[in-house]
Amino acid sequence: MVRYQGTRLEAPMFRCHCRDCQQLTGSGHSEMVPLAIQDFTISDTSKTYEMVGKSGLSTFSGFCPNCGSQLTRNSQRMSDRIYVHASSLDDPSIYKPKKSIYSEAAQAWDEAAILKEQ
Repeated sequence: MVRYQGTRLEAPMFRCHCRDCQQLTGSGHSEMVPLAIQDFTISDTSKTYEMVGKSGLSTFSGFCPNCGSQLTRNSQRMSDRIYVHASSLDDPSIYKPKKSIYSEAAQAWDEAAILKEQ
């Protein structure tokens, strides 16, 4: 089992509707919790997939090598943070998304999931 630990940032938890998140999660969006990268730790059994984002900078998706569950997402563009997928939390009930990002990329069948910033 992959384990991680980190400190929650003040930045809002959010729902991402970008096409990359759709493809990586196999759904209409991803549910993300921002953590500070400087004290983030993850067991060395996790695997990372690197891709180039629309900004031209690398983004990294961390996943469980055994079951393929998405765990983390971070990028060169926002190098001070790492995002963890809400469903990977020990207690996912703490997840309270405040907004959607890249809602213009949302699929028509997922538009009901778009959140306005609170």
